Amino acid sequence: MSKKKKYKVNPVTVPGKTPQQATAVKKMSSKKTFFFREHWLPLLVLLAMAIGLYFQSVRFDYALDDKMVITDNKFTKQGIEGIGKIFRYESFRGYFGEQKNILEGDRYRPLSIASFALEKSLGSNKAISHFINVLLYAFTGMLLYRILLFMFPAAGTGNKKWYFTVPFIASLLFIIHPLHVEVTANIKGRDELFAFLGEAATLYCTFKWLSDKKTKWLFFSFLAFLAGILSKEGAITFLAIVPLTAHFFTIATTGEKIKVTIPVLAGTIIYLLMRVNAIGYLIGNNQVTDLMNNPFYGMSFGDKTATIFYTLLLYIKLHVAPFPLTHDYYPYHIPVMHWSDWRTILSLLLYVGLIVVIVKGWKKRSVWAYAATFYLITLSIVSNFVVSVGTFMNERFVYHASLGFCIAAAWLLGAVMEKDKLLKTFASVIFVAVLVFFSIRTWVRLPDWRSNLTLDRSALKYSPNSARANCFYGIEIWENVYMKLPQNVDASRRYAVLDSMKPYFEKSVQILPGYSSAQTMRAGIAAEYHKLNNNYDDLIRVFEQINLSGVDEKFIRDYLQYANKLVIKKSDAEKLSAFYTRMISFYGKYPSKAVLNEEYKKLQQEIMSRMSSLN
Repeated sequence: MSKKKKYKVNPVTVPGKTPQQATAVKKMSSKKTFFFREHWLPLLVLLAMAIGLYFQSVRFDYALDDKMVITDNKFTKQGIEGIGKIFRYESFRGYFGEQKNILEGDRYRPLSIASFALEKSLGSNKAISHFINVLLYAFTGMLLYRILLFMFPAAGTGNKKWYFTVPFIASLLFIIHPLHVEVTANIKGRDELFAFLGEAATLYCTFKWLSDKKTKWLFFSFLAFLAGILSKEGAITFLAIVPLTAHFFTIATTGEKIKVTIPVLAGTIIYLLMRVNAIGYLIGNNQVTDLMNNPFYGMSFGDKTATIFYTLLLYIKLHVAPFPLTHDYYPYHIPVMHWSDWRTILSLLLYVGLIVVIVKGWKKRSVWAYAATFYLITLSIVSNFVVSVGTFMNERFVYHASLGFCIAAAWLLGAVMEKDKLLKTFASVIFVAVLVFFSIRTWVRLPDWRSNLTLDRSALKYSPNSARANCFYGIEIWENVYMKLPQNVDASRRYAVLDSMKPYFEKSVQILPGYSSAQTMRAGIAAEYHKLNNNYDDLIRVFEQINLSGVDEKFIRDYLQYANKLVIKKSDAEKLSAFYTRMISFYGKYPSKAVLNEEYKKLQQEIMSRMSSLN
């Protein structure tokens, strides 16, 4: 009797096919080929698209949170010497000088900040930092294509044109998607880039181990994942994603799925130990009451969940129709929602639908089920359900989850293309149209990130109901126009600039009365007006509004000490004294404000001592 010929086959399955059919596919492509030689054209296209779209960002300035991790971070500015402190302390300590606990759970993301410190020592500048981000993003697309070929091996057998395969379509959609502009164009977004690359490399090593069972791939998986989670803690979701991917796209045994998860678990444990050592606790229970860092503070459970589901609906919408785009989703660009609103109900139904897709497709190893599960798992950590992320939503938060969307979209197009010639033509037209539209949207969106000024202008345009957007735009005028006026400039010019910025701070506090940054700027502008016109009525009116809003603004008391010495009319001194009396009465009602009460008593004593000498 002749023995059956045995084949050594990688344990990778093909979605929609039985393991036996998958084995046949792998036999067809079992001969060894050099990957880059075999796939140089799709890789080149992905590289060219990423660099072509984002190269303009090399000319951009530092923007937004770059000052927290680069320009104003004392550890980063120390270069290599500061790297030890970056890993030793909470991630915002280098900016604030201490651990401020301004966000729930605080943050520990040392790897990307350490890369900025290394660049500092090597003489890097903003152009080089931006270019590094572009290269990292381009490499992301190429690595994605390689991983997706593991997941969809039929795409590499030569049965289809490479540009109509799921790996290429999904990778290209990911590279051109406008939602990713913030991650790539903002240098600080490197934490997301590093984290995603670490996650992708973990999947690559997982597939390699399942293919040849060499222990080195488990070790490399551990290193890749540790790098990812040290860049951003959201990578912890890959504790679920790795076995999930093995379940849907391989014929691995339960034991093998556990083995490929062990490196991720080990990386997670090490990260958590480092985090506790740096921050002092694992999760923490500090309650953040600042609405700019916890916009859900004070909301009822119903309103909070309704608002979260509304943001989840926006995430889906922005994946399909990425317009308008803004970096500012702070109060109250996103309004407080209620369960009586049809949009929250629609969102709930859509996400229930995703869960139904997962349940129905789990045993069949449906691509739809995998894409939906990937999307929900990676989105969960930034959804505000698990922990408050400091804002209602952000486009960078769905950077990882968007891969699930891209896989689903690519699979849909691929499935349609297989039906008949007419549908293939229709799907091709749709794909090209989406490619053009997304590329244009990305190209148009990028210049908004050129500087803080262009970013704030864009935010004000698309987030007019955000207290933060209005305040930040006003601050840009203050810093870049008013503070740069010559000392001998005409008073009319100063009035004109003050008048131009004042409405933005007024609207900001109209939206959010307790917004301290906006109230601080109102106090500063009131003082500048007072220096020009010596009008105590207007000064007192603004200062009193700020105090009654509950904002404790030290500048007000400092300026009043100056005003006490400056006043020359008895009538103005009487106005100040009456104001101090009202403030003493106001703060006297609150035992916690005893210090402020005493400060206003001193101010009143000072002005009373001068009263008799004034006319």
